[in-house]
Amino acid sequence: MAVTVLYHGHSTFEVHSGNHRLIVDPFLDQNPLSDIKPAAVKAEHILLSHAHFDHVADVESIARQNKATIYCNFEMSQYYAGKGFNAVGLNTGGTCQTPFGRLSLTVAFHTSTFPDGTAGGVASGMVIEIAGKKIYYSGDTALFSDMALIGRLWKPDMAILCMGDHFTMGPGHAVLAAEMIGAPLVMPVHYNTFPPIAQNPEAFADDIRLKGLTPVVLKAGESCSL
Repeated sequence: MAVTVLYHGHSTFEVHSGNHRLIVDPFLDQNPLSDIKPAAVKAEHILLSHAHFDHVADVESIARQNKATIYCNFEMSQYYAGKGFNAVGLNTGGTCQTPFGRLSLTVAFHTSTFPDGTAGGVASGMVIEIAGKKIYYSGDTALFSDMALIGRLWKPDMAILCMGDHFTMGPGHAVLAAEMIGAPLVMPVHYNTFPPIAQNPEAFADDIRLKGLTPVVLKAGESCSL
């Protein structure tokens, strides 16, 4: 069964396969690069890497209108459950079975605080397993050597990597991450939304090709198939 990744700018993307619709780190209404508004999203699963506003701004409206399940770390799940949402909490290194397949939380080196100041646990990356495909999403993170273990353990079909610098790893470190992970497809995210994270995705793509991997540079509203 085909798997489609649909990008909405910044770090927000959807994963579609069959009847399953997932949205990751929804930041749409205040996202200057987004092609859609939250009311247009149809997704029964919301996956979150951490609690910063540019990753959770539209979680509640999307969850409410779709009666969606939220998957995130334990502390974030408690936060959303306390507001009446259906939330599944994991912790780093854990894997849960889901209607769409499996979800695992991986290490990420970053902070995590909700816009209202509530602590959001630790930031995470994730591996999404759906329809026989594996997508590694780094979330917001610095480069770390154990990314090689993520490649070894899961052998992802695609790596979706932050590369904006300033708040996360920059393009050079993201290229090293891609090389360690070894996924044949590499998609950059978390860049060009705000001036501090302005980057050249085509230069990044050229560097990815030099590693023998295939870059997937999408504009908001564009998609690719695995």
